[in-house]
Amino acid sequence: MIEKYKVPSLDSITPELIYSLIQRYEMNEVPRLKRLKKYYVGQTDVKQRVMADKSKPNNKIASPFSAYIVDTTVGYWLGKPVVYQSQDEELMAKVQIVLDRNHEANHNTNLGKDLATTGVAYELIYLDNEKNIKLKRLNAESVFMIYDATVEETPLMAVRFMSIEDYITNDTYTVVELYTDNYIIEGMVNGDSLALGEPEPHYFGRIPIIQYKNNDEMTGSFEKVIDLIDSYDLAVSDTSNNLEYFADAYLVLTGLEATEAEDIQDMKESRVMVLAEGGKAEWLVKGQASVEVEAFKDRLKEDIFTLSQVPNLSDESFGNASSGVSLQYKLFGLENIVSITERNFTKSLEKRLMLITNMINLMGGNHDYTFITMNYTRNIPANLSNIA
Repeated sequence: MIEKYKVPSLDSITPELIYSLIQRYEMNEVPRLKRLKKYYVGQTDVKQRVMADKSKPNNKIASPFSAYIVDTTVGYWLGKPVVYQSQDEELMAKVQIVLDRNHEANHNTNLGKDLATTGVAYELIYLDNEKNIKLKRLNAESVFMIYDATVEETPLMAVRFMSIEDYITNDTYTVVELYTDNYIIEGMVNGDSLALGEPEPHYFGRIPIIQYKNNDEMTGSFEKVIDLIDSYDLAVSDTSNNLEYFADAYLVLTGLEATEAEDIQDMKESRVMVLAEGGKAEWLVKGQASVEVEAFKDRLKEDIFTLSQVPNLSDESFGNASSGVSLQYKLFGLENIVSITERNFTKSLEKRLMLITNMINLMGGNHDYTFITMNYTRNIPANLSNIA
């Protein structure tokens, strides 16, 4: 869960405070965000495993449960684009132009992927050099909000910081951007302090950085089952290790009268063993309870899908859900978590529409963004036979 920074008022935000919060965010929040992103691309903790005995097999098999949970959730929720409608046709036409220019459907999907992965996403709304309204998805590792300490917790400022490398000198420096309701303030970290420039107006009327939340705790969709994913990865990796142990099994020869290594080599090449009376040959292998291991992996897999509330689409019982009612029942858990995300997402989309409308009005309009409504359509297979 991301910490919420609260201060008494905007006037109490000083360069020293901002620098301190940047350090705090990098120390407390960024490592978790980086880890969640690594899990999405298959870089789970098993990839870092080191065996004390270097001679033993050390398979590091990462199962892509994280990506499956994220992609299934986002596909179900935003696989079909959000549809906007308004009785104010002039406003809707102007807003639609902005959304189309920014490929809003794909932009929303990327925001949704960030939400399902790290639990939080950020979006910057700005004007480009041609005065077009642009939407930019930001990296959650470099953005945080500052709120007032009232019960309403009103956002006072958005802070964006970026480490930039000088490719000539190989030096790295940190650039900071501060966004309030009316101004943008740029600055740079010098040593242990932050130097700020003069405020520049942005004219959007509100902080032009919007925070999107996956849930109130701002946790990722697979974050609560990470321990189960780690356990499954270890079980699969250790199973693969055991197979290699079998491949490296020792042949025990009892009663063999070979005295030189060449004798053993001759036996391997001629495929003939000469044993003394009562002698025998047998493999020395490490036994494994394969049934128990497979049952353990199956239980882990079931728990991952159950506790993340994302259905296993390859499961036979899911595929046999022929009626609409049975399909809805199997998607009930996923629908619950998606509904929570959707409500939070809608609040943020309303802020986006407000900022866009504010700029449209500034350019010569008189519109109310609340006249625009949003509709979501679930991306699920339709049973055409039942519909007919």
